Order: sequence, then structure tokens, then C-alpha cells
Amino acid sequence: MNRRLLLLGAAGALAAGAAETNKPVKVAGGWKVGNLYYTSGLTGVRPEARKDPLAFGGDIKEQTRRTLEQHKKNLESLGSSLENVIKVTVFLADVKTEKNAMNEVYAEFFPKNPPSRSAFGVEFPDTATRVEIELVAWVP
Repeated sequence: MNRRLLLLGAAGALAAGAAETNKPVKVAGGWKVGNLYYTSGLTGVRPEARKDPLAFGGDIKEQTRRTLEQHKKNLESLGSSLENVIKVTVFLADVKTEKNAMNEVYAEFFPKNPPSRSAFGVEFPDTATRVEIELVAWVP
């Protein structure tokens, strides 16, 4: 299945005969389809931990903050903002003990009318990563 059909099917927002303006376009950190922006999952691991697997990657709050700040920058580069986020998916290395700390930082970025969200516990391929966040946003 090609990427266009996959995105169209996943979004459920575009008909098969969508106008050329709805053609998926690769943008900062993801894909824009029409007025919707689908991000790749981002992590907030400290840069030095990417080079040295024994380096501390940062705690859950630091990584959550760094990840959401990057998403915010990407949205702003498209003329949008965190206020236009529709859906967030959060992947946590330890959902039982780190979700509350992640929620504290998350609430700073989405203080009013937070978007729909799902959170899952996962096993990352490295020990430095504590959280990965992807989102879907509307771009005016």
C-alpha cells in the first residue's frame, strides 16, 4: 500500500478522489494532508545520550518537556499551535510509575481543553528513552 493511501485511510478525513491540494506533503517532523498534520513520534532524549548509551537520557519530566517543545516548534513553523492539536499518543517506558510525572508536564502545554489522548506502556530499544509522543493537529 502506498503512503498516500495509508494516510488517507488512517485519517478517514479525505475521500479517494481528494483534490490535489490534499496530496500528502512531507513537512517538519511529519506529514501534512490538507489541513491536518500527522507527526512522527518524537523523543526528548538528551543529545549526549544518543552518542553514549551509558549517558543519562534525562528523566520523564525533562524528556516530556523537550518532546512537547519540539512539537510546538514544528507546529509553529507550519502556522499552527498546540491549541490546534486534536489527538496525542504517548508511549511510556514505565506507564505505571511515570505517567503522573508526564501528566504534570503535559498539563503545562495543554492547560485548557486538552486534546484526546491515549497513553501506552512500551519497551523502547534503548534504556535512555522514557517517552515518545506523536500527535495530529489542524493547520489553519
